[in-house]
This record gives sequence, structure tokens and C-alpha cells, in this order.
Amino acid sequence: MNKKVYDQKSLINNKKLVKLTNLMFITMITIYFLLFTASAFAEGELKAKIPDLCYQCHTKLKESLLSNNLHFPFKDGKCIVCHDTHASNMKDLIKEDINFLCLSCHDGIKKTLKNNYVHQALKKGICTDCHYPHGGQNKHLLIRDEKNLCWGCHETLKEQLKRTYAHLPFKEGECASCHNPHASSEENQLLDKPDRMCKKCHTAKCKAGEVSITFATENMDCTSCHGGHASNTISLLGPYGHTAFLEKKCEQCHEPILTDRKITTKSSGKNLCFNCHKVDPAKLKEKDVHINDAKGACVMCHNPHASKNKTLTVKESLLCFTCHETTERRIITMEKALRASPVRCTPIKERKCFECHVPPHSNNKLYFKVDEIQTCARCHVAQHKVAHPLGENVKDPRDGKPITCITCHSMHSAKAEFMLYFDRKRQLCIQCHKKS
Repeated sequence: MNKKVYDQKSLINNKKLVKLTNLMFITMITIYFLLFTASAFAEGELKAKIPDLCYQCHTKLKESLLSNNLHFPFKDGKCIVCHDTHASNMKDLIKEDINFLCLSCHDGIKKTLKNNYVHQALKKGICTDCHYPHGGQNKHLLIRDEKNLCWGCHETLKEQLKRTYAHLPFKEGECASCHNPHASSEENQLLDKPDRMCKKCHTAKCKAGEVSITFATENMDCTSCHGGHASNTISLLGPYGHTAFLEKKCEQCHEPILTDRKITTKSSGKNLCFNCHKVDPAKLKEKDVHINDAKGACVMCHNPHASKNKTLTVKESLLCFTCHETTERRIITMEKALRASPVRCTPIKERKCFECHVPPHSNNKLYFKVDEIQTCARCHVAQHKVAHPLGENVKDPRDGKPITCITCHSMHSAKAEFMLYFDRKRQLCIQCHKKS
């Protein structure tokens, strides 16, 4: 091919490429300009600035600005920090799950949730169960004053005010002076280890007879002998206690107590308890895993000195779930799934395992106090009268075993209302009543 002709074609192609490049560049600039001006135009089209625009409809929210305490984004008029202006999958046009949204700013609280003990209200609920999102009259934007807010769930504690002696912070309703409302590294969500926290206000004065035993108790958990709320015994002992302890008969269980000498018991493990508490084989499985530990034995579940419970049991939610942790996770999952029809079973809500299970004091299935039917019927009297046929003569076609309450209801893993495994309208029934 003639070189001159080739050069001319090459020149023409280059010119076409330059023109195409220029055209693409101009097109991109035009699109960018249109997008920018459209955005600017849209912003300019707002009838008023935020938050005034929002207050044109949400008049009551504007009144909340007069509250004693205001959430800082609300105070600064930054509505769109939390709300989407057009659409959302969340109620009230919240941008995302309310707990994630709150914790995206409240980083300090987010860090505390890594601790071992997280408030059940936060585990199974949302931040706005306790806090107003905009403004309120109570500190920390609490929906009620601290005392009444806590008693809303811990109603049994309110009864303790009738006792003779009451801890002053408890009496005044200052729960947060001892407890972290979100989470803590200490059980019962205490702000610090009991021995350190209590000594900030109380000097240790523990005695056995006339002998000071502070050398042995100064690093102990104060709440192993003293109640944190109220008691009918001076020094807030108990409120329930081992008779020998309340009557100060330490020698009944201990070797003579002398100053600066290690305090020891007369014998170890369950043998010490069985000196007074005679064994009834019908009420105790001596070889049960729960009392086989020679050191722990009875005191694994019972406090030998004082307790908040009549049977001197320790707080079971902290004890049981150290081994049965999968059960705790299943209960939390259940509570979240049944939020529309809340779990109303008090022992489950408050993690009172010993209300139904009494290891090792039962020969019944799952350590129930009585059989599977009566365990539930003790509380659910009315429901028991109109229940599905139950008992030895009514067999489950799936496994041939007698039908009981827990055949249909789950204590820990319910998926439907009334704590049923399945929806009662159809899905539950067809588990057994299938067409041939």
C-alpha cells in the first residue's frame, strides 16, 4: 500500500478517535452537571429547613424541646441522623434496628456489652423500652423515674420495702448507685466486686462471737451473707439464713475460730450438711452429678450462711447457665421471636430455674418438682381444666409416649404464641393429626 495513502487513513482514524473521546468527555460532564443541578434543585425545593420542616407535621415533638433532658441529635435538630426522610423497613422511619442505631453513637455502652453479665431488658428488648429517643423529664431520658422503671420488671423487689431494715440506696430508689443498667463484668450487674463496692460506704466489722474475722471476710463477696436490698435481720443478714448462722452458733459447723487462723469446717462436702440434714432417698439422688463434687456438693446450690431465698438457694440464673449455656441462648431467641405475644411464664422471664427444676432433689424427668403435667398445672390451673387430653392413656403417635404439657409447649424454644412449638391454627395439630 502507498505510504502516503496509509498515513492519510491513520490521520483520519486518529481524528475520529479524538472526536469520540471529546464527545464522551462532554457527555460525562453534562451528566455530572445535570445530576448536580438536579440535587441542588431538589434541595432548594424544600419548603423549609430541617427541623422546621419536620415540625410542621410533628408538632408534639417540637413541644418536647421544653423537656428537662434532651437527646443531643434532637436538640440540634438533626432529625435525619436517626430517621430516613422517605422510606424505611423500620417503624417511625428509623434508619436501622434501633439498638444498632443507638450503639452507633453510644460507643461506651457498646463496649460494656462485651462483659459477661448483660441486663435481660437489653438482651431481649430495645433501648426505647427504657429511654425516650427525643426528650423527657427524667435523667438519662428514662421513660419513668429510676425506681419505678426498675420495679416495672423487678416487681418482687418492691415487696422488700416492707421489711424491717432496708439499704438506703434501695429505699431511695437509687438502683444505679450499685448496678450498671446495661452490663457489667460482675454478677447482678454490680458496678464493682462486692467487697470493693460495699467498702466504699461500709467499713468491714465482721465478728464470730467476740473474735474479729475481717481477716477472712475482707475479700469475700459481702452479698454471700448480707442482702443488698432489705431484711428483717439487722445488718441486712439474709433475708433468709441458716439457723446456726443467724443464731451465731458458728461452732456447729466450724472448728473453733481464732484470730488470724484459717477458718475451717468440721468435715467437707455434703458430709457436713448430712450431719444435721438426714438423707431421704426419695428426695435426694446422692450420686447425682450436681452433688458429686466433694468441695462444692450442697453449697453448689445452697448458701451455708444466708440467702435471698427460703431454701437458701443461690441465684440460679448465674449458676445453671454456666453449664446450660445453650438453654440460655435458646430462651433469648424465643423471647425475641415471641415479642408480639410476650413470654408470660414468670420462672422463665426471671430465670428462676428452681421454680420447676430441683436437682438433685427429684427423681422426675428433667428434675421436675412433680410430674410433667402437674409442674405446669400448679400455676396454670384454668388452662389445665380445658387442656388437650393428657396422661398415660393418651399417646403421642410420633413416639408412642404419653402426651404431657411439654409435648406441645416448649419451656425454652417456643416458636408461636402461648409458648407452643408451632402455630396452633394448623401447623401444631397436623404434627400428630395427619390425614391417612
